[in-house]
Formats: sequence, structure tokens, C-alpha cells
Amino acid sequence: MGETLEALRRLQAVELQLAEFRRAREAKTRRIEYHKRQIAKTDEKLQKSRASFRERQSRLDAIQLDIAAREESVDKHRQALNKAKTNKEYAAILTAMNTEKADNSKLETQLLQLMDVCQGLKDETVRVDAEKASLLEDLARAQEALNTYDAESQQQRDSLQAERDACAEKVPPTALANFDRVAEHHDGEAIVPVVKLHPKRDEYVCSGCNMKLTLEVINSLQSRDEIQICKVCGRVLYLETPATQRSGA
Repeated sequence: MGETLEALRRLQAVELQLAEFRRAREAKTRRIEYHKRQIAKTDEKLQKSRASFRERQSRLDAIQLDIAAREESVDKHRQALNKAKTNKEYAAILTAMNTEKADNSKLETQLLQLMDVCQGLKDETVRVDAEKASLLEDLARAQEALNTYDAESQQQRDSLQAERDACAEKVPPTALANFDRVAEHHDGEAIVPVVKLHPKRDEYVCSGCNMKLTLEVINSLQSRDEIQICKVCGRVLYLETPATQRSGA
């Protein structure tokens, strides 16, 4: 194995350790984002519930005013009954008064139904408020877990980053640029060994994606210190001496 590939292997050993830290941190960050999304959903629920309550409360107020006005009208009709001069006039006033009473009875039924709905909306708001408070506590714990992780791992991550920078200085710029691109795509795994499928046959595959490699690629790895890229997954290839064999071959 040439110097460039050996330098890339050392670089990847450090990169994979850094990738573990990134994955751990990303998991904690995703947890935070999850709680934020849940809180946003509860806020939306609260907004809808409160808007619905305001609408029904407005209808409730209007019905109460209508009932009060009709009760006043019934009182006037009752007073008018005492002043009626003819049976016909008396009957007309009584009919109007009974109609007002019937309408009032319907309104009172609507009023009671609306009051139940409003109470239900109040109860729902209390429940969602409690749910949001719990989610805020979960968010605070998740944020604290991330802060603790950052604080406790900072020194080790800085040390690994310094080691990575030192390893990167020993890699040619073009090879380093390719390594960085592939490492970002494959979560730190930018360089993988070639695997020989059978001890007695010249059949090789990329251990990253299991796709077959040409003998031209193998010959280049055996004779030259050049970067060879898997045409399928894009990982940098290297050939161990002897080549790694597939288990069970």
C-alpha cells in the first residue's frame, strides 16, 4: 500500500471516531427538534380551541341577549293581557306571548347545549396546556442532555479534530478533497478494503457496496500509489496484503 492510501487509512480511523460523536450529537439534536414539533402542534391545538371557544361564547352571549329581550317581550304581553278590551285582542296577545315563550324555550335549550360545548372547550384547553407544560419539560431535559454531552465530549472531540487536521496535512489536496466529499456522504466511511471472493479466483468486490471490481483496478492498487474509486458507491479502495477474503468463501 502506498503512502497516500496509508495516510487516508489513518485519516479515516480518526474520521470514524468523529462520525460517532456527530451521530450521537445529531440524535440528541433530533430529540430536541421532535419536542419542538410536538410543542408547535399543541400550540396549534390551543389556538384552534381558543378560537372555537371565542366563537361559541359570542353565540352564547347573543342567545342570552335574545332570551332577555324575549322575556321582556313576554312581560309586556302579560301586562297587555290585563288591558285587553275584547276576547279577540286577548287571544291575539296570548298567542304572541305563547309564541315568545316557545321560542325562548328553544333558545334556552340551545343555550344549555352551548354552555356544555364551552365547558368542554375549557376542559380541552386545560388538558392541552398541561400537555404543553410536560412537553416543555421534556424539551428542557433534551436541551440539557445536549449541553451536557457537548461539555463532556468537547475535549475529546477537539483532540480528535486536531489529530484529523494533522493526518489531513499528509494527504495530497486532490485526494483529501475526494475523501472529504465521500466521507460526508457515507458518514465518515470514505475508504474501504477490497474483498477477494474466492482464494483461488481473481474475483474482487468493494466491501462498501459489494459490487465487483475489474482486474484493472486491482492491478493499479497492487502496482501504483493512486486513488482508485468504486464506480458504484464512490468510496476510495485499498488492497490489503493479502487481500481480505469474504467470510465463508
